[in-house]
Amino acid sequence: MTTLGLLSALLLKPAALVAVALGTAAIMRRTGAGPRHTVWLAAIGGMLALPLLAAALPDLRVPRLDDGLRRVSAAAKKPGVAREPLSGRPSDSLAPPAEPSAAPTRIDHDGPHRVVEAAFLLWAVVACLLLARRIGAELHAHRIARSARPAPERLSHLGARIARASDLTAAELRVSDLVASPVVVGLVRPIVLLPNATMTWADADLEPMLAHELGHVGRRDCLANFCADVAASVYWCNPLVRLAANRLRLEAERACDERVVRSGANPRAYAELLLRVARTGKGAPSLTCAATAMSRARELESRLVALLDGQQAARPVSRGMAVTLVALGVAVTLPAAALTVSAAEPPVVTAGSPTQQGMAPEPPGRLGDSLASPSSERVPLRIDADELDRRVAAASSGVDSIFARSLLGALRHTPTHEADLVRERARWVFSRTTNGRLIEPLLESLGESDWRVQAYAAWALGVAGDARAIPPLVPLLRSPVWRLRAMAAFALRTSSDPRALDAMRAALTDPAWQVRVEAVEYVAVVGGAGERDLIRARLDDRHVAVRLAAESALGIH
Repeated sequence: MTTLGLLSALLLKPAALVAVALGTAAIMRRTGAGPRHTVWLAAIGGMLALPLLAAALPDLRVPRLDDGLRRVSAAAKKPGVAREPLSGRPSDSLAPPAEPSAAPTRIDHDGPHRVVEAAFLLWAVVACLLLARRIGAELHAHRIARSARPAPERLSHLGARIARASDLTAAELRVSDLVASPVVVGLVRPIVLLPNATMTWADADLEPMLAHELGHVGRRDCLANFCADVAASVYWCNPLVRLAANRLRLEAERACDERVVRSGANPRAYAELLLRVARTGKGAPSLTCAATAMSRARELESRLVALLDGQQAARPVSRGMAVTLVALGVAVTLPAAALTVSAAEPPVVTAGSPTQQGMAPEPPGRLGDSLASPSSERVPLRIDADELDRRVAAASSGVDSIFARSLLGALRHTPTHEADLVRERARWVFSRTTNGRLIEPLLESLGESDWRVQAYAAWALGVAGDARAIPPLVPLLRSPVWRLRAMAAFALRTSSDPRALDAMRAALTDPAWQVRVEAVEYVAVVGGAGERDLIRARLDDRHVAVRLAAESALGIH
């Protein structure tokens, strides 16, 4: 994963969901707290589903323009045209080539990779610690609930009566010295824990208190809060996710307050009860995040304001609005999950370039395999490691041993990016060894129907420089697959064989810039002074790599 990919997964995608939830909750400010709670719960669920959806959905790529501009600008400053070691051309249809050399300059990708790996490791360690802490708190709350004593019969009957009257889920009531205020604990089987101080309260005070807690039981708020805390732990570096978790808890408390008021409780008397519960639990031990408490200090003020302002008389959400909200959530979550940062090259304006002269820059390919991933060029290798080693040894001592030994460096090559297939191509070449011979099997491969096999063989024959490859390579310049044309052009350019001159002249106007680059270099060497006009026409080419190759061939600096 790249740096931008990590930042996108942890910051940008969750932020998009939170932004939509904030806007939706603002629109629904006059509705009940229950629907707003559903909005925040959907946002939390979307955040937890993002990794799974990202793996299941096709990529939605957004060009990383700043990186592309930096790479193209760096290439434009070089006097020549580059390519990956023993490659012939890059697979990316827009990527600029690198500078040629007998010992190619290697780009150090280890530094950025180490930074990303360190950042990922830091994120994973902190996330695991936070998750472990949250699970530990849940287990601690469970132990307290198990050790608490059953509530007096008077409270049990009162709770059962409230549940029947309000159509709420009945729950077990217990009393504990280890809770500061009435709380609900338990993800699967919620239990209402009451502090000792409330045992002497009158039924008029206990009834709204129990109605509030039973409301949490019926809404499964303990489970919802646990999911929110998991999301906050996973996205610990994103403060917006913690904001979403806090809003979820607040709306849950408000929803239970609304239920108590709708059951007939006086809002002012109920607000005074909340203050009384808060004062009773002040300074006492707390179960913190693992319990749904009736009077959490951080939400108490806004809840009291809502009660005293009469905001509990809220209009319900219509079916049309509910459908709209669901559609909006899906419309945001799916693209956010599929969003992928990719490196693509923007047009670069340089002095005398076609863009500055009013010409359109070369567009990306739109035909055939130009839209495919570089991995589509790979040829499956159906040979085990031991057999491959035997064939390498046989080729290294056979009639094509010089060629075989030149490929040993490619066999040990470490890929630096997705399109770097040097090592795979070298392994494939050795897998074609027959009786210690390499060249003849490769010549036969040029006639196969699979363009990928033909491209691999063309690459290898270009490295070998065998003159027998010229006649079968020339027709490949007319292939509809630009990757094969580019590899054939590479092989012909490295051969400098005059038999391909007419075909390479025609390749100067090939639709693919990778082919034109090879043709310019070939014609400059093989065609001699009489071909300078053809090369000079490439000074106005649409692609910077071709223009640079033409300038180098003409001695323009």
